[in-house]
Amino acid sequence: MATPVSDKAAVDIPARVFERYLQALVDAKVSPEVISRLRAVLLEDRSFTERALKDAVFGEEVQP
Repeated sequence: MATPVSDKAAVDIPARVFERYLQALVDAKVSPEVISRLRAVLLEDRSFTERALKDAVFGEEVQP
């Protein structure tokens, strides 16, 4: 019989996935500034718009 998963655990799955992704970026030696901006967008703001992600990845380089 499967153990039921609490709603809180289910909600944490995306955060855990993003944390693993961000750790992979650290391991790949991606710029700390990019990682910091992605962490803010993905885990703090939870803003998944194309604009927010482009700004996080490219910073000030991207023009509208």
